[in-house]
Amino acid sequence: MSLLDAAQFLPVASGGLGHSGSTLAHAMVWFRDALYLGASAPAARGPEDLGRIHRLDPATGAWAEVHAAPVLALDEGGKARAAWLGGGVLRQRAGAMGREVGICAMTVFQGAGDAAPCLYAGTMSLWGGQVLRSEDGETFTPVMAPGNGDDSVMSIRGLTGFGGRLFALPSGTITAEGLDRERAPQATVLVSDGPAGGIWTEACLPGFGDPSNRGVVSLCAAQGYLYAGTANTARGFQLWRTRAEGAAPYPWERVLTDGAFRFTHNLSTAAMAEFGGDLYIGTRIPGFGHDPDNDVGPAACELIRLRQDGSWDLIFGEPRFTPDGLKVPLSAMGPGLGDPYNSAIWSMAVHGGALYIGTQNWEPNDLALNGGGAPLRGGFQLWASTDGASWVPVLIDGNGSVASTGVRALLATPVGLILGTQNHSRLLQTQALLHGGADLAEASAGFDVWLA
Repeated sequence: MSLLDAAQFLPVASGGLGHSGSTLAHAMVWFRDALYLGASAPAARGPEDLGRIHRLDPATGAWAEVHAAPVLALDEGGKARAAWLGGGVLRQRAGAMGREVGICAMTVFQGAGDAAPCLYAGTMSLWGGQVLRSEDGETFTPVMAPGNGDDSVMSIRGLTGFGGRLFALPSGTITAEGLDRERAPQATVLVSDGPAGGIWTEACLPGFGDPSNRGVVSLCAAQGYLYAGTANTARGFQLWRTRAEGAAPYPWERVLTDGAFRFTHNLSTAAMAEFGGDLYIGTRIPGFGHDPDNDVGPAACELIRLRQDGSWDLIFGEPRFTPDGLKVPLSAMGPGLGDPYNSAIWSMAVHGGALYIGTQNWEPNDLALNGGGAPLRGGFQLWASTDGASWVPVLIDGNGSVASTGVRALLATPVGLILGTQNHSRLLQTQALLHGGADLAEASAGFDVWLA
């Protein structure tokens, strides 16, 4: 079996598909023989920065915009919320914003009330994140009240089907008084067996009964379980699983705790995927590998492999003694695949018998801020493995774009592996001007999409 190489990756979209504020190719799914891409503008400046859904026709290579968030007028409370997206008078004076500023999760699911598999999308919004539903990939209708009744919930992420039910994660809090992009008002998992009907219930106790779990941040169906990973600023992430049998809330079993005994240097889970019958768990510290509010980090990410019986291996990361014995990285690579700037495993996909992982790499940001005008370098990395233990780099340095700092979405499709990026050009340009004038004139704004 052979791995993809850099020469096979061809650009299929750039510059946010004409929208420079669309800096995140946030979510992707294959539906009705086409690629659907959810785009986000997390630092929206006005009504032009919307959550959008684009469709790629694989036969022609043509993109079509199938959903753009409706634009809503801002009252005084809305203006105050909008100001927190990036601050500044410009945002406070904006008279309208998109109902969604992002599409941050997508999946195909058929539940009670669905005559056929439908496309479901989770949104990011000033007015409370929702779930959108489409039968045909053209018309999208909300099937969740904003924030599921709490309009301070900014996003709905982690959409995952399991056992005939659809699960979703509330994420982030936005009010007139402040913004926390990570922590929801309550750490929980939502579930619906018929999301078309708009009824969602809690699938677990808040924080799985542990108030130090500040959020449930990732979901993955694997090994006959639904796995859920948390963010925990006190002791490091926890990993829980359930068979989701009977009525919600379901019984959950904790299988990892204390950040796999790296504690807060594994503050949160990130991407997860099943490969070769095992669950692979990527970790992160939100932001640039440093959480100053909780005095955590800086630290680079790790990759952990969990077997169904609960035993686990450290694939790359920090060697340590644990209650489960001595753990040394099977890859012989340290945190971040040996790169201290790889702060997160943002995405995973299984393609052609190999596991691919995409990172967030904040070296360009650090150089722009602290490099004294030195040329910027770095950017996202894509790595691959055929056995889960030995890893090789496929793409480095943002695949030629220093502003492409993260692989936010990876998807294996019938036409190949598709990669969507996170672009930080605005931030880098501002920092470069303030700290040395490094040249970013050729850095494009907006996400990019690559196909191999």
